[in-house]
Amino acid sequence: MAVGTKDRANQTVRDLVISMFVVGLFVAFLYLIVLRPTPDPVREVDVSGPAGVAAASEVFDVLVPVGLPDGWRATSARLTPGPEEGTGTWFNGYVNPNGDFVAVVQQDFDLESFLAEQTDDGTLEGNVSVSGDTWQRYYSPTTGERSIVLSGPEVTTVVTGTVPYEELEQFAALLRTA
Repeated sequence: MAVGTKDRANQTVRDLVISMFVVGLFVAFLYLIVLRPTPDPVREVDVSGPAGVAAASEVFDVLVPVGLPDGWRATSARLTPGPEEGTGTWFNGYVNPNGDFVAVVQQDFDLESFLAEQTDDGTLEGNVSVSGDTWQRYYSPTTGERSIVLSGPEVTTVVTGTVPYEELEQFAALLRTA
């Protein structure tokens, strides 16, 4: 009887060790999953392709920044057709080295609602000269975003973002026809 009890005790200890090993593997697996490095949520895009397509469409002269400082990353670029043939909306978004967002958006139709949408119903705060052109400054108290707007005879250009006006103006000064 003593031998059977000893075998049972050894079997119980062995089962306990196996169970702890299995649980340890499971915990290690979860640990590796949870502590994986988080990928950068910003997906960088190549603007040249969409800008070339937009330029070829001849809807209007689409603008892209040329010569941005190191660390700026393009996150989106697209031309969306407008309601009528030959109209559209160009959107080109960027993230600066601090993670702040800046975009250039152009549209050649329904300009009143476009302006309200792009400035988040912003309030006009005055004018500023950028590269010889007069832009209007807008501030949205609801989102805190700032925008500068260049209204042309055929297309309205909005540079908007979560950065100070000075940075929007520097960005706008780098805009060139694609």
